[in-house]
Amino acid sequence: MATELKPSSLDFGVVIAFVAPGFIVLRGVSYHVATIAGWVNMAADKEQGVGVFLFVLLASLSAGLVVSGLRDLVVDAPFRWAFWGKQLVAPLELDWSKVTAENLAILIVVRDNHYRYYQFYSNTAVALVLWFLLHGLSPHPGLPRSMYAFLTVAVILLLWAAKRALSRYVEGVGQLLKSE
Repeated sequence: MATELKPSSLDFGVVIAFVAPGFIVLRGVSYHVATIAGWVNMAADKEQGVGVFLFVLLASLSAGLVVSGLRDLVVDAPFRWAFWGKQLVAPLELDWSKVTAENLAILIVVRDNHYRYYQFYSNTAVALVLWFLLHGLSPHPGLPRSMYAFLTVAVILLLWAAKRALSRYVEGVGQLLKSE
Protein backbone atom coordinates (compact mmCIF):
# COMPACT_ATOMS: atom_id res chain seq x y z
CA MET A 1 0.00 0.00 0.00
CA ALA A 2 2.80 2.46 0.88
CA THR A 3 4.34 1.94 -2.54
CA GLU A 4 1.10 3.13 -4.13
CA LEU A 5 1.21 6.48 -2.30
CA LYS A 6 2.00 9.40 -4.55
CA PRO A 7 2.10 12.97 -3.30
CA SER A 8 -0.42 15.19 -5.02
CA SER A 9 0.87 18.18 -6.95
CA LEU A 10 -1.70 20.64 -5.57
CA ASP A 11 -2.87 20.11 -2.03
CA PHE A 12 -3.83 22.19 0.98
CA GLY A 13 -0.15 22.54 1.94
CA VAL A 14 0.63 24.24 -1.37
CA VAL A 15 -2.35 26.55 -0.94
CA ILE A 16 -1.27 27.72 2.48
CA ALA A 17 2.43 27.84 1.64
CA PHE A 18 2.23 29.76 -1.64
CA VAL A 19 -1.24 30.91 -2.69
CA ALA A 20 -2.23 32.72 0.52
CA PRO A 21 1.02 34.73 0.85
CA GLY A 22 0.96 35.31 -2.91
CA PHE A 23 -2.49 36.84 -2.65
CA ILE A 24 -1.21 39.30 -0.03
CA VAL A 25 1.46 40.46 -2.46
CA LEU A 26 -1.02 40.46 -5.34
CA ARG A 27 -3.19 42.80 -3.31
CA GLY A 28 -0.18 45.07 -2.80
CA VAL A 29 0.59 45.05 -6.51
CA SER A 30 -3.04 45.90 -7.23
CA TYR A 31 -2.39 49.38 -5.79
CA HIS A 32 -0.09 50.00 -8.78
CA VAL A 33 -1.42 47.86 -11.64
CA ALA A 34 -4.98 48.54 -12.78
CA THR A 35 -5.41 45.13 -14.46
CA ILE A 36 -4.57 43.28 -11.27
CA ALA A 37 -6.79 45.63 -9.26
CA GLY A 38 -9.61 44.70 -11.65
CA TRP A 39 -8.97 40.98 -11.17
CA VAL A 40 -8.91 41.29 -7.38
CA ASN A 41 -12.09 43.39 -7.36
CA MET A 42 -13.88 41.03 -9.76
CA ALA A 43 -12.80 38.01 -7.70
CA ALA A 44 -14.50 39.58 -4.67
CA ASP A 45 -17.76 39.89 -6.64
CA LYS A 46 -20.18 37.07 -5.91
CA GLU A 47 -21.15 36.89 -9.59
CA GLN A 48 -17.62 36.40 -10.88
CA GLY A 49 -16.78 33.75 -13.42
CA VAL A 50 -14.40 30.83 -13.26
CA GLY A 51 -11.90 32.65 -15.47
CA VAL A 52 -11.41 35.47 -12.97
CA PHE A 53 -11.00 32.96 -10.16
CA LEU A 54 -8.35 31.08 -12.16
CA PHE A 55 -6.49 34.30 -13.05
CA VAL A 56 -6.35 35.33 -9.40
CA LEU A 57 -5.41 31.81 -8.28
CA LEU A 58 -2.59 31.48 -10.81
CA ALA A 59 -1.38 35.03 -10.19
CA SER A 60 -1.40 34.37 -6.43
CA LEU A 61 0.47 31.09 -6.90
CA SER A 62 3.06 32.81 -9.11
CA ALA A 63 3.48 35.69 -6.65
CA GLY A 64 3.73 33.16 -3.83
CA LEU A 65 6.55 31.33 -5.58
CA VAL A 66 8.41 34.63 -6.01
CA VAL A 67 7.83 35.38 -2.32
CA SER A 68 9.20 31.92 -1.50
CA GLY A 69 12.37 32.71 -3.44
CA LEU A 70 12.76 35.96 -1.54
CA ARG A 71 12.13 34.07 1.68
CA ASP A 72 15.05 31.81 0.88
CA LEU A 73 17.28 34.88 0.71
CA VAL A 74 16.03 36.88 3.69
CA VAL A 75 14.69 34.28 6.14
CA ASP A 76 16.28 30.89 5.42
CA ALA A 77 19.81 32.26 5.17
CA PRO A 78 19.77 33.94 8.63
CA PHE A 79 18.27 30.76 10.13
CA ARG A 80 21.38 28.93 8.88
CA TRP A 81 23.86 31.50 10.21
CA ALA A 82 25.72 30.76 13.41
CA PHE A 83 25.25 33.21 16.27
CA TRP A 84 27.57 32.78 19.23
CA GLY A 85 28.59 29.40 17.87
CA LYS A 86 25.04 28.11 17.54
CA GLN A 87 22.68 28.07 14.55
CA LEU A 88 19.11 29.29 14.98
CA VAL A 89 17.88 26.11 13.29
CA ALA A 90 19.91 22.93 13.04
CA PRO A 91 20.75 21.98 9.47
CA LEU A 92 18.65 19.28 7.85
CA GLU A 93 20.80 16.28 7.17
CA LEU A 94 18.61 14.12 4.98
CA ASP A 95 20.31 11.06 3.58
CA TRP A 96 18.13 10.17 0.62
CA SER A 97 19.62 6.68 0.50
CA LYS A 98 17.76 5.95 3.77
CA VAL A 99 14.39 7.00 2.34
CA THR A 100 12.41 3.88 1.48
CA ALA A 101 8.92 3.29 0.19
CA GLU A 102 7.88 2.47 3.76
CA ASN A 103 9.11 5.70 5.37
CA LEU A 104 8.33 7.97 2.41
CA ALA A 105 4.71 8.31 3.53
CA ILE A 106 5.88 9.31 7.02
CA LEU A 107 8.34 11.78 5.51
CA ILE A 108 5.50 13.36 3.52
CA VAL A 109 3.36 13.61 6.67
CA VAL A 110 6.25 15.29 8.54
CA ARG A 111 6.66 17.69 5.62
CA ASP A 112 2.96 18.49 5.48
CA ASN A 113 2.64 18.96 9.24
CA HIS A 114 5.74 21.05 9.80
CA TYR A 115 7.56 22.28 6.68
CA ARG A 116 4.44 23.54 4.89
CA TYR A 117 3.56 25.56 7.97
CA TYR A 118 7.11 26.90 8.10
CA GLN A 119 6.69 27.97 4.48
CA PHE A 120 3.35 29.62 5.26
CA TYR A 121 4.60 31.52 8.31
CA SER A 122 7.82 32.72 6.71
CA ASN A 123 6.28 33.43 3.29
CA THR A 124 3.46 35.38 4.95
CA ALA A 125 5.98 37.44 6.95
CA VAL A 126 7.80 38.32 3.72
CA ALA A 127 4.49 38.98 1.93
CA LEU A 128 3.32 41.34 4.68
CA VAL A 129 6.55 43.32 4.43
CA LEU A 130 6.15 43.51 0.64
CA TRP A 131 2.48 44.52 0.99
CA PHE A 132 3.47 47.23 3.45
CA LEU A 133 6.13 48.57 1.05
CA LEU A 134 3.78 48.42 -1.94
CA HIS A 135 1.00 50.11 0.01
CA GLY A 136 3.38 52.80 1.24
CA LEU A 137 4.47 53.55 -2.32
CA SER A 138 0.89 53.69 -3.61
CA PRO A 139 -0.72 57.01 -4.56
CA HIS A 140 -2.99 56.83 -1.51
CA PRO A 141 -0.86 55.53 1.36
CA GLY A 142 -1.78 56.17 4.90
CA LEU A 143 -2.39 53.55 7.48
CA PRO A 144 -3.49 54.22 11.03
CA ARG A 145 -0.53 54.22 13.43
CA SER A 146 -1.90 51.14 15.14
CA MET A 147 -1.53 49.28 11.82
CA TYR A 148 2.25 49.81 11.83
CA ALA A 149 2.50 48.26 15.27
CA PHE A 150 0.18 45.42 14.28
CA LEU A 151 2.21 44.61 11.15
CA THR A 152 5.48 44.71 13.08
CA VAL A 153 4.17 42.37 15.78
CA ALA A 154 2.59 40.09 13.16
CA VAL A 155 5.87 39.76 11.22
CA ILE A 156 7.85 39.05 14.41
CA LEU A 157 5.36 36.42 15.58
CA LEU A 158 5.23 34.81 12.13
CA LEU A 159 9.04 34.55 12.02
CA TRP A 160 9.08 33.06 15.51
CA ALA A 161 6.44 30.50 14.50
CA ALA A 162 8.42 29.80 11.32
CA LYS A 163 11.58 29.06 13.30
CA ARG A 164 9.67 26.69 15.59
CA ALA A 165 8.00 24.87 12.66
CA LEU A 166 11.29 24.51 10.79
CA SER A 167 13.00 23.18 13.93
CA ARG A 168 10.22 20.62 14.37
CA TYR A 169 10.54 19.56 10.74
CA VAL A 170 14.32 19.10 11.00
CA GLU A 171 13.88 17.18 14.26
CA GLY A 172 11.11 15.00 12.83
CA VAL A 173 13.09 14.07 9.72
CA GLY A 174 16.13 13.36 11.87
CA GLN A 175 14.16 11.05 14.16
CA LEU A 176 12.53 9.29 11.24
CA LEU A 177 15.82 8.42 9.59
CA LYS A 178 17.63 7.58 12.86
CA SER A 179 15.02 4.93 13.64
CA GLU A 180 15.92 3.07 10.46
